[in-house]
Amino acid sequence: MSVDSIRSAKGAINESIPENSVQKSLQKAIDCFFLLRIPLLAPVWTILILGWISGKEHASPGGVFTRMLSWSDSGFLWLGILGFSLIVASIYVVNQIADIESDRINHKLFLLPHKIISIRTAWVLASLCAVSGMLIASFLGVVFVVLFATGLFIGFLYDLPPFELKNHAWGGVISNSLGHGILTFLIGWFLSKEAFTFSTDLLLTGLLSSAAAGFANGAVFLATTIPDAEGDARTGKKTFCVKYGEKATARTAVVFCALALIFSFFIEFNQWVMIVPTLISLLLFLIFTFSTKKEMAFQVFKWPVFLLSATVAVYIPEYAILIFATFFGSRIYYRNRFGIEYPTFKSK
Repeated sequence: MSVDSIRSAKGAINESIPENSVQKSLQKAIDCFFLLRIPLLAPVWTILILGWISGKEHASPGGVFTRMLSWSDSGFLWLGILGFSLIVASIYVVNQIADIESDRINHKLFLLPHKIISIRTAWVLASLCAVSGMLIASFLGVVFVVLFATGLFIGFLYDLPPFELKNHAWGGVISNSLGHGILTFLIGWFLSKEAFTFSTDLLLTGLLSSAAAGFANGAVFLATTIPDAEGDARTGKKTFCVKYGEKATARTAVVFCALALIFSFFIEFNQWVMIVPTLISLLLFLIFTFSTKKEMAFQVFKWPVFLLSATVAVYIPEYAILIFATFFGSRIYYRNRFGIEYPTFKSK
């Protein structure tokens, strides 16, 4: 993002401040809503739904719209998505609190760096989301209490001292592979079984099915460390790209993506939902390995998510409505509030 665009964004922030108290309160509420990083919840939803499809033998293209599934069949899924979204949103808020300085340097996520929302308000919001998510988990059953709590635990290990896994090369990769990949997939998978208690056989089958999602998320995360490497290095972070360089990061991402493709064949049901987008993504990662241009890095971590989201939407068509609403609603917010185009498939 150029200096001029940052100035424009700051100008948009100032110009967009409402005059009367009602408008100010409404704007504050909207800002708090987007502090949850709504666009970044979409990849979480996608992996969770992938887990649900992978554990649901009679899931088929068309979903409720072809009467292969009833609305009640997927009701358990949507409640789980709501609950885990609150957990992940809580983690995202804490991440922004911890990353204020690097976000300021990398010219992104203006809400906290520019003090539009206070740190205190952010902590309150994170706490409310975490508590609400765990309440929903308690309604779903002990399996989901354990899984949701594990997600919170991994998130705090990732963001907060003394561990701060995000600031360590392999710590960031492993925590994202486990949290955004394996754990998120398992939540969807257990939702598909409507399982209220753990069993060894069920857990082992789920873990084997989730391996592809874990490696795929690891590959995408590795690509995301490349554009932010300069700002991360300046703030003392030792991400994978900062420590090993762009070439090594790109090659490692290829290995992770290849492993994701291999393990896709071990998914319990509907393997093609993961195989097809992973195969296409592997080609993108291979091209990126030979170019290692930062512009290409944006494509290799955005397009795989889009491809997988489009594929799972074939099975859950109503999910496409949620994706479109999230994408265009976020575009309107960030354009009107900050004068920037986000989310976007363009390189920054």
